[in-house]
Amino acid sequence: MIISDNRKLFTSAEVCHVCGISKTSLFRLEEFGFLKPYYVNPDTGYRYYDLQNITAVGQFQRMQGIGLSKKEIVDVYLNRVDNADFLKTQRQKLNKMQRFLDEYECRITRSNSSESFVSLSAVKCYCTRITAFSIEEAAKLDYLAHEKCAEEGYKLLGSEPLFGIIEDRYALSNAQISGLDYTFCIPVFPDTEMDTHIRFFQETSGFSLLGFGDFSVIPEFEKRFWKEVDKRKMTASEPPRFIMHVGSYAGTQYKPDDYCYEYVLPIKNAAT
Repeated sequence: MIISDNRKLFTSAEVCHVCGISKTSLFRLEEFGFLKPYYVNPDTGYRYYDLQNITAVGQFQRMQGIGLSKKEIVDVYLNRVDNADFLKTQRQKLNKMQRFLDEYECRITRSNSSESFVSLSAVKCYCTRITAFSIEEAAKLDYLAHEKCAEEGYKLLGSEPLFGIIEDRYALSNAQISGLDYTFCIPVFPDTEMDTHIRFFQETSGFSLLGFGDFSVIPEFEKRFWKEVDKRKMTASEPPRFIMHVGSYAGTQYKPDDYCYEYVLPIKNAAT
């Protein structure tokens, strides 16, 4: 169909074919307010679309392809979002995806040389003090604390990793000699009420080193981390966090004692 300004119009069937979508999907885009046919025949009700409509469908598919929900896409299109909040939320998602991919690559390459600057999300945690005299004992005590947290009915936030706050340098390496004292932190849902166990951590950024392996790799991993920190002459804004991201529950190919480790030092003016 050609109209007076020589614009070619397409039927719904043609648009669906060109865009690789169903008629149901096309009509839903109209219902969402994302798409408006260029012309609707008043007698037959037939819808006709121009090339700009087709391009709009492609834009919708593009935003779907990067993980935005239909509601998010439509809200952006209709300018129903706070732009600053939207950008912050999407960058947080991007950061989490990047960290997941870094951890995954670390696991498959069994690497301990992945250095980066990372953002750490604001999070509430159930916190408890742990004292152990070996890394193996610390892992067992962490498990018991995690178990107790669940038993007491706290809602566990699986999207954030468990971590330990370790104030002393080389505490992991010297655990059998001088003992290992640290605060074990278990992320919980944001709506968890504050009590003697619950602590809120602000969003922050820091220097990160990722490594993978069983407990035997941790002492050298820790030494490597502090060597990199000293080389860069970084100033800490908070005590470092030792994170055990994933164990054997991350995939059937991993041994029970294999973990992806991350040491993060929150620093001032981190370039993420």
